Amino acid sequence: MSITRPLGFRAAATTAGIKPSGKSDLALIVCDDPRPLVAGAGGAGGGSGGGGGASIQARRSSAAVFTRNAVVGAPVEIGREWRGAALRGGPALRAVLVNSGCSNAATGEPGTQDARATMQAVAAALRCSADEVLPSSTGIIGHRLPVDRMVAKIPGLVAALARDKDADEAAARAIMTTDLVPKSAHRELEIAGHVVHLGAIAKGSGMIAPRLDGAGTHATLLGFITTDAPIAGLALQHALEDACRESFERVSVDGHPSCSDSVVAMASGASPVKMMHEGDPEFIVFRAALLSLCQELATKVVRDGEGATRLFRVEVKGAVDNASATAMARCVVDSPLVKCAIHGKDPNWGRIVTAAGNAGVRFDPAEAGLTIGGVEVYRSGVPTGVARNDPKLLAAMIADPVDCVLTVGFGRGRGWMIGCDLSKDYVNINADYTT
Repeated sequence: MSITRPLGFRAAATTAGIKPSGKSDLALIVCDDPRPLVAGAGGAGGGSGGGGGASIQARRSSAAVFTRNAVVGAPVEIGREWRGAALRGGPALRAVLVNSGCSNAATGEPGTQDARATMQAVAAALRCSADEVLPSSTGIIGHRLPVDRMVAKIPGLVAALARDKDADEAAARAIMTTDLVPKSAHRELEIAGHVVHLGAIAKGSGMIAPRLDGAGTHATLLGFITTDAPIAGLALQHALEDACRESFERVSVDGHPSCSDSVVAMASGASPVKMMHEGDPEFIVFRAALLSLCQELATKVVRDGEGATRLFRVEVKGAVDNASATAMARCVVDSPLVKCAIHGKDPNWGRIVTAAGNAGVRFDPAEAGLTIGGVEVYRSGVPTGVARNDPKLLAAMIADPVDCVLTVGFGRGRGWMIGCDLSKDYVNINADYTT
């Protein structure tokens, strides 16, 4: 189980005829109605239900990060509005409705009205406010949602809500576009003698190089995270931003951020432990688990990159600061020439060094060095003389992932990125995507 493993969540999926393939394309993730918890759960913000315990309603919170792309879909615009209101004390999310096959981007005001119509339909079926429902979309840009077909499916979708492995997998498959496999993850941790769960599903295969806001298209990165931890809304927002910065923002398939990239976290508060706030020891443990969860999903996304056969990891050390090091690492993993070399198992180290040099970060090549799989191929600005057919270097190039460490000086800045190779299949997939 994944997204319904945490207490207080159910999910369902169906086919609404959005995808020409006829595959499932509409998923709903719901945080259930308020219900009493174990007496004594307590914590800030905890109300009382039958039995005197805190309720899901009183302890529920949500957080989200979205693409920085200047061109965004209607769901992202709505999501940004919801997040702003939530951080000012507005309602937490009760549900997320996700469709694949149509991104509802570049559709103007009609696209926004379409998204709101689906929100209203879900709200009516769940008997909650439309402000507690978030839409999310992925697929072809510039197409309108088939609202009538989607709305017609919502009563059945709500009736099918379940908490089990099948529901989780159905939801994970319904949000896929060019993905080859569904992606999910789960973590559990113990707090005050109770097990707290985190679950998640994600999709992404192409148009992947997330640049998410809050932290300082065709295919898209979408991530949906659930937890039964009771955690204050601002603390959850900050934890999500930190986790995304060191996970989803560290992967790239093709260097093309989407107009729909979104990661949403919902906390039911159903675990009978005290409310977590930033600085609490429990929050630190929760934040570490969330980061681990997001890093697993991010790696699964890039491994399922369109046409990808292998991964490679680039670490840059010795830069003036972390941001400079990360910028250089990103230039390397986004380089088509480097990606082709990785695909061909070619130890063409010159492509790696010069790609880093294109990041706009000044460094002295005389202080630079590069290792591939621990084999030093470049030192103090000149090649080390290792032969291309050196057995250790060949072994490093057929590894998965290929591990590259570039040193650019003596500073404290460090950064890393994970990318995938570039194959003929990537071109074929994207040449045929809308035809």
